[in-house]
Amino acid sequence: MAQLYSLYVVYRDGRTLLQKDFQIENMEPDLVTGFLSAVSMFLSDLVGRISEEGQQLRTLEREDGRLRVIDREDVKILIEYGQNIYVAAFSTHDLAAIRTRMRMLIKRIELQKGELLQDWLGDLSPFREFQPLIDYLFRPFAVTERYVPVRVHTVTESQVPSKLHPLLEAVNDDRSIEELAAILNRPLFQIIVDFQALQNLGAIQLERRIAIEKLVVYTSK
Repeated sequence: MAQLYSLYVVYRDGRTLLQKDFQIENMEPDLVTGFLSAVSMFLSDLVGRISEEGQQLRTLEREDGRLRVIDREDVKILIEYGQNIYVAAFSTHDLAAIRTRMRMLIKRIELQKGELLQDWLGDLSPFREFQPLIDYLFRPFAVTERYVPVRVHTVTESQVPSKLHPLLEAVNDDRSIEELAAILNRPLFQIIVDFQALQNLGAIQLERRIAIEKLVVYTSK
């Protein structure tokens, strides 16, 4: 499943109309420095091959010669074109469902703002109304984080208070804190307090992991 990091709506001359970062502060630092350092070059010059110092980028072209994907292995820049704008999405995978939504967004913007886009003078305010639509279309693919308790097996159950044993036994090094609260049918706040106690005892460690929100289906009306 693809994970979406960031999305740009760009005017035909390279000026950014809209930008949406999907919890980008939670990304791994090397991913941030890896692809955001190329954004300014990317937005100013889509035609041709983009290169970064120390990075190998592979570009794929459409039949009309325009770039459709910039492939940097761990991050792919997906591009869809309209008449006066294009949309660039930073994702882990080139997924058809993301591209479908990119085309939906382009169609909606150009349908409602086509006359303005013929000779856009730089006023961003008319495009702010599309931010909720961007969030609705692309949030299902957004990168999010979750905290996963991981057992530290050098600490045995005998070293842990008996009231915490059910919680410790439910840890499987994959379930998040929220998932464990639901499984055990206990309030999330209390689960967090108990995990803090287990962490203080050295019985578990909390790992921050990037996950993807549950996919929802977009239907046009």
